[in-house]
Amino acid sequence: MIRPSIPQIAVDRPELFGDTIRFRLHVPKPLRKYFISDNSYVQYDGCVDLRNVNNSILVIPMVAMIAPIAWAVGIDIHIDELDTTYLQYLKKVKETYRSLYSNFSFQGNIHADTAVKNEFRGDRTATLFSAGVDSLTSYLRIKHEEPDVISVFGLPILTPFKEKFWINMWNDIRSIANMDEVAAFQVKTDMPRTINYELLERQFGFRWYSEVAYELLLLGLCAPLAPIRRITTVVIPSSRTPGFRGYSGSHPLLELDNQHSWADINVTHNGHELSRQQKLKYLCQSDNLPYLSHLRVCWDGSYRTNCGMCEKCMRTIAGLLLEGINPNRCNFETDLTTFKLIKERFHKGVVLLHEEQLLMWREIQNHISNHIDERIPGSREFLAWLREYDLSQYRANKVRQLVWSANRVFRNRQLSTPYASRKIKCYWYITLAKLKLL
Repeated sequence: MIRPSIPQIAVDRPELFGDTIRFRLHVPKPLRKYFISDNSYVQYDGCVDLRNVNNSILVIPMVAMIAPIAWAVGIDIHIDELDTTYLQYLKKVKETYRSLYSNFSFQGNIHADTAVKNEFRGDRTATLFSAGVDSLTSYLRIKHEEPDVISVFGLPILTPFKEKFWINMWNDIRSIANMDEVAAFQVKTDMPRTINYELLERQFGFRWYSEVAYELLLLGLCAPLAPIRRITTVVIPSSRTPGFRGYSGSHPLLELDNQHSWADINVTHNGHELSRQQKLKYLCQSDNLPYLSHLRVCWDGSYRTNCGMCEKCMRTIAGLLLEGINPNRCNFETDLTTFKLIKERFHKGVVLLHEEQLLMWREIQNHISNHIDERIPGSREFLAWLREYDLSQYRANKVRQLVWSANRVFRNRQLSTPYASRKIKCYWYITLAKLKLL
């Protein structure tokens, strides 16, 4: 049976410019709506020498980013060469995704002119690291292995437009690495913002990076570092637990991350058996308390470490109070007003809670005892209120939520000309697609 012709994206051989890999895509006209740009880059630390890394490894970050698009839309990807192990892994991912994303086409395939068998024979461990609750827990559990810590700047939650925020965040990450004398590497990329993930989300109904492509891209960005640092195991901190019922290719029950591999690299999904509150309890042990002064859970604040206004900040503050730890010891700035504001935001419906967030708030509630010690001023009253609050009745007020989000963007100084320019182009494509002019 002759297979009908489908569109194809061609990936040029990656080009090296010092510590930077540059990629170029050849995108046919019908598919341009999914791509804001056909050029992108990944930049590694200046001490990383990429010259001896095979092209079949250098191209992995780009393949990792566009593979889910190919499966969703139904397009082929053509590349000159790709690592044999990684090519086989992508076939497993595609088959697993069939059970998750029923509205994806899955007609597209990845074609490499040459499949290259790589072998690094390393003996070191690396872990993805952001200094948040998940990554800090995973790091502390394996720190006896003296792992490299790898941090990525440029994901949608922290765009390349927030350079000042990244500098402050990187200082926290280096401080933790320096405490234990381990190597820290930063990876900068603009790849996610070259994709019109907003259109993909509207077309397929999934949050593209958090539910479809996040872990695949993160691990792909680590690939070029492995042979240079003689890495044999990459640890990816888990942000999901078996109780999570939403969509995610990294769900621990699927075990996709543990099958992730290129060359002779092993990937370990760490911490999936722990809930977020259990991780906070672990971090609040006396031996781990020094690390909490560098805790960073927030992606909103450009000038403050943790803004204290977003849902993730509020949830972490509540979790720390439950463990009897003052949030001000953990990179937060809180007082009695903070607890009052959190209650107001719930009562007014300004917080947007997906099922995953509700699951974590319920866990905090379930662990609040009837006898609350007031180690932190105001914590007893706040936790007593939270224990009795009926989350099942919570409904977000769309107007108030929109106003609150806009206020957060303004106060955290997230607006910038490049950010606005990208959004305009993105929604221009969305409008044309909706009018069926593309």
